[in-house]
Parts: sequence; C-alpha cells; structure tokens
Amino acid sequence: MSNTIAGLLGGVIGALISALAMFLGPLAHQRQAARHERDRAGREEIRIQLQRIARVRTAMRDWHDFLNNVLADLEAGRSVDPERFVSESRALKKEARAASDELLGGGLWVGSQQFGAFDQVTGVLHTLAGGIVGRDGRTLRADEMPRDRVRRWREDLYGSRAELNERLLAYVDRLQGTPVDMIDTGGPVRRSGV
Repeated sequence: MSNTIAGLLGGVIGALISALAMFLGPLAHQRQAARHERDRAGREEIRIQLQRIARVRTAMRDWHDFLNNVLADLEAGRSVDPERFVSESRALKKEARAASDELLGGGLWVGSQQFGAFDQVTGVLHTLAGGIVGRDGRTLRADEMPRDRVRRWREDLYGSRAELNERLLAYVDRLQGTPVDMIDTGGPVRRSGV
C-alpha cells in the first residue's frame, strides 16, 4: 500500500509541477516580452529626443551663422538690407524657439536666458535696421556703429552658442547613460567622463 500511495503522491506532485510550469512558463515569457517592449520604447524615446536636440543645434547654428555674417558685413563696412535682415532673423528666431519648445516633450526645457545674446543682437540690429540707413534709404550701414561693439556682439554670440551646446551635450550624456566624445577643431576636445 505504501508503494501505491507513494506512486499516487508522485503522480499528483508531478501533475502539480507540470501545471505550475505551464502557468509560470508563459507568465515569465510575458514578463520578458513586456520588459523588451519597455526597453524598445525607451530607446525610441531617446532616439526621438536626440533628433529634437539635433534640430535645436541646427536652428541655433543657422541663427548664429546668419547673425555672425551680418555682423561681419557691418564690421567690414558693407551694407545690409534691413528688410531682408528683419525677415530672415525673425524666421530663424522662430525656428530656434519652436525647436527648443519641442524638447519639452522629452523632459528638457530650454529657458529664455539661453537665447540671451541671440535675442540681444537680433533686437539691437532690428532697432538699427529702422534707424541707420544708407544714402539710398534702404541699406543698413555700420558707419556710425563702433567696431569694438560689433566684435563683442560676435564674441557674445559664440559664447551663448557654446554654453548651450555644452548643456545639450551634458543632457545627451545623461540621456544615453554614457559620455559623448566631441571632436571640435575650433577649440578644446571634450573627453569622455570629463
């Protein structure tokens, strides 16, 4: 009789283990699949945020290059069409602000102070575009603008852009969980972990 009970208990325990395995196996697979899906979704969110950051960097570079070229023209005594300046600078400013606002979708807010020198130089040049005109009544001239002020504005623009880039790179480091190496022939090289 003890062999019969042992066999019966063995059969019941075996059936319970099989039933438990049939229940836990798919459950473990579902958990693993859900974990993989969360990881994939997280990687996708990071990829989208990196694209947003690239858009901000491109918009700021375009705005910077435009203002820098206008200042270089003024510094060299060349005229600038005020209507064209106002139109293009407004469009570039609008794109930079729209791109930076999109970063909020990924949890990053770019405050207005990050546009400091860009806003300042654009505003001053907008004012000048309405006040300093050439003999033809259409062109913005730098004849009365001190060249050292124009040089300082160019330095301020570069400083604002460099500061924003550093902050964006630090954010990318945190976002990816790994430092970003930077190669920049115009300045010092930023190394991983620094």
